[in-house]
Amino acid sequence: MHLFGSSVLLGACTCAVLMGQTAFAAPASYYSDNTSGISMPRDFKKFQHTYQKNIRASLGKRGCTTANIAVRKSWDDLDDVTRADYLRAVNCLASRPPVTNRTLAPGIANRLDDFTYIHINQTNIIHESGYLLPWHRLFLWQMETALRDECGYKGHLPYWDIPRFSEDQSKSKVFDGSMTSFGGNGAPVPHGPRKVILPGLAIANFSLPKPAGTGGGCITDGPFKNLTISLGPVAKEVIDPANKYGYQPNPRCLSRDFVDGASKGVLNWANATTIVASKNIKELRNNIEELWHLNSHTFVGLEAADPFSTPNDPVFYLLHAQIDRLWAIWQGQDLQDRTYAIDGNRTFLGLALDYAPDVPPSLATIEDPMNMGLGWHPKAKEGMPMTKDGRCYIYE
Repeated sequence: MHLFGSSVLLGACTCAVLMGQTAFAAPASYYSDNTSGISMPRDFKKFQHTYQKNIRASLGKRGCTTANIAVRKSWDDLDDVTRADYLRAVNCLASRPPVTNRTLAPGIANRLDDFTYIHINQTNIIHESGYLLPWHRLFLWQMETALRDECGYKGHLPYWDIPRFSEDQSKSKVFDGSMTSFGGNGAPVPHGPRKVILPGLAIANFSLPKPAGTGGGCITDGPFKNLTISLGPVAKEVIDPANKYGYQPNPRCLSRDFVDGASKGVLNWANATTIVASKNIKELRNNIEELWHLNSHTFVGLEAADPFSTPNDPVFYLLHAQIDRLWAIWQGQDLQDRTYAIDGNRTFLGLALDYAPDVPPSLATIEDPMNMGLGWHPKAKEGMPMTKDGRCYIYE
């Protein structure tokens, strides 16, 4: 078995519920005329058009409307002013004090760490399970809200346009190394492949292979070259029982290790189209896990490839916004039957956790509560619609 692979116990159910709230439309200057990268193919464009048409047709005159729906765009399609404002807001959160009780994790140093902590805390629940998609949708919304409300960001959460640059991600404005990017690869450090252990499972020494990339050191350019991270790493070759989840302070630079083989010929338009063309929720979830999720994290490497503390790398949020976008486009083909479709277990691969080793696998339902941190426990169904229950956005 490997992380983000096939499930032990699978199932699906669909239900419906109504909810609502508002957001703000993006200003005209939000867009750029950038046309670089591999063009979106006709088949994918057709799926995206159907999704956008159906989302807009579903909007009413109150709550989430055509006038206030937020637009989430590709990072490569934002103008420099919006990119700079987003990056400023991320660094703003890195300068603000945390709100999580530090007795839970002494290494929490700032507001960004609040997010990394809850992701670490929930990793064995929210990966390879029925909660992957709804939990991360709400997690992204929490970050977007913090950027806007606490640090004055004027735009909305962008996504990393992964298939557009699948054959050379360094050509994307996400990684071009400029001050309006997330910085590039880590400095080259000779190293080989390794295996890391995932703590917290009843199965001892469950490991994940880590291929060697072309970086390995600290990033040396962009606005995060001086960013200090503190929590993790968690998935390591040897787990320290006294610091199993990396909650102790561990100040260090942000490092990356680009693995080109995880992107070239893999994170491409063909596989993106396969995902949005999935026939049902079981097929969709398996396609996202097998074709996209692991490979996206693996490409960036190091901090971003640690399944627990991966939000240490700010590009995490754009990476998962792309996954959320693929899910959204799939849902948008049939909002009535797909919005509340769920599939998968309540734990990672249906495996027992070390604190409950005798609990058998069971299927997630949309009524299950999810732990989003800071006392918020929404039901899974609250993380499914894009235009209800506090969310109001569309991908373009």
